[in-house]
Amino acid sequence: MSLNNTDYLYDHLPARMRRDDDGLFLKRFLSAVGNELDGFDLALDTFYQKIDPATAPPDYIDWWLYALFGWAWFPTWFTITRRRAFFAAITRLYAKRGTAEGIHDFLAIFGLRVIVETRPRFWGRQVWGQGGWSVNGPLLIVVRLLPEAPALPASLSFWGSAVWGRAIGATPGENIQRADLQALLRFVWPLANIIVIEDLQFGQRGETGAPPEYGSAEWGTTVQG
Repeated sequence: MSLNNTDYLYDHLPARMRRDDDGLFLKRFLSAVGNELDGFDLALDTFYQKIDPATAPPDYIDWWLYALFGWAWFPTWFTITRRRAFFAAITRLYAKRGTAEGIHDFLAIFGLRVIVETRPRFWGRQVWGQGGWSVNGPLLIVVRLLPEAPALPASLSFWGSAVWGRAIGATPGENIQRADLQALLRFVWPLANIIVIEDLQFGQRGETGAPPEYGSAEWGTTVQG
């Protein structure tokens, strides 16, 4: 049976001091120090739980992300489950920071679906009616943002959608604004590179690779690179 720190300190006093301590005054006097040491021991024994993404308290997750990685911003709808997943993946995201795969995976954590283009695409590779851009050097990255349905305002509610005793406040919409996207990109922005954001429209395909040439599509189909 393990002893607490108060018992340990008291038992290691000279026998004469313990023999003359009739009312255990000395032991009660040492309890303040012993309790403080017990708190330190508990903090050390449970430290692994505070740094493990699966068991860390929410305030510890926020503190670790800020103290170790300088990250403190989350959308209002970013739940504790999403924060745990972000905390668990942040070292992997740091290792791929600045790469096409790293940009894609980092934005996916925040619900953004993108296609990251880094391969050269020169003038003349577009078709009629297609939005044109070109990658004519090694330092240009194009982030093609796939469309999403706009989120409803967080304060929006509808007549008849609530029941008795239930709050009618809507759940905050899970959408990232353009300013938020640019802030997220700055976190993974490679040094000396240029990033261009392209908004894809509904009905366009999201394939990577070389775009189709003129005449490769049938009449009435949407052609997208």
